[in-house]
Amino acid sequence: MSRCLIIATVWLTPFCAPAQKLPCTDAESRRAGDEAEKLRSWDAIYRSYKLYGQCDDGFIAEEYSESVARILVDHWATLPRLAKLANSDAGFRRFVLRHVDATTDKKDLGRIRTKAKDSYPQNLRSLCADLKKGGRCRS
Repeated sequence: MSRCLIIATVWLTPFCAPAQKLPCTDAESRRAGDEAEKLRSWDAIYRSYKLYGQCDDGFIAEEYSESVARILVDHWATLPRLAKLANSDAGFRRFVLRHVDATTDKKDLGRIRTKAKDSYPQNLRSLCADLKKGGRCRS
């Protein structure tokens, strides 16, 4: 019995290991950099995340943070759309929460935390609790 378990574990381990992060090519980096700060809908951010998520570093990460902050501050009513995308893709949820960070303007960060505390639909309590923490969520 234990021999079968060992063989099954050894055989299945490569299939269960976390995927390696794809490298960000120069062309992808340019495209991600061109659009990251200009995204103004959750669908646009999700599309960019799927195409260029591997480029989420340095100045590109800062630009994504600006887009996330702009949507949260200026278009809070779209939070249900974020929740729908985040519920269907946990990686996207982590991506968005990671971008509510120290690079976000302090006034915007305060507005996001206030909205997450005071004006959220009951069914989005968990998402808002994580936003209120400034993105420091349980993964």
